[in-house]
Amino acid sequence: MAVFPLVALALLAGAPSGYAKKKKKSAYISKFGVMSPGPGNKYRVYAETTYIHKNVDKEYVHGFEVLRKDQQRFMGYFEVRFPEPITVTPEMERAYTVMEGGRLIRSANEIHWEVYSSPFWFSEDDPLGDYEVKIFIDGELYRTVQYQVVPFESGLTF
Repeated sequence: MAVFPLVALALLAGAPSGYAKKKKKSAYISKFGVMSPGPGNKYRVYAETTYIHKNVDKEYVHGFEVLRKDQQRFMGYFEVRFPEPITVTPEMERAYTVMEGGRLIRSANEIHWEVYSSPFWFSEDDPLGDYEVKIFIDGELYRTVQYQVVPFESGLTF
């Protein structure tokens, strides 16, 4: 009989922290998909999708944006998991933490004001398949996006 009060107390103690996380996530709006340059030269998502064509043209950009509703600063970083290891260049090693032999990269944790956007471009040797990006806000996982990269030719009909 003494177990019930302990369980109830544990549930009550855990409730505020769950509420705080939900409240924290609701302070942001995020999008993932095809991007173009926006105000202040920040890339912004104009077409939300998780079906990305592999186009190596530097005009073709995909990625994410996170907008903080109250326009305050926040810390953010991301991780991208590739379907197979990618070719790691010296530039990539300077820009990211490369892990798992090139199968996972992590950006630096940086301060962002109001909008955090991260554009991605393809290289010739980037693999097709299932990708995953995890977005972290203030040290906690904010959102996970699973997306599929397909050949550029597929699905293009004019």
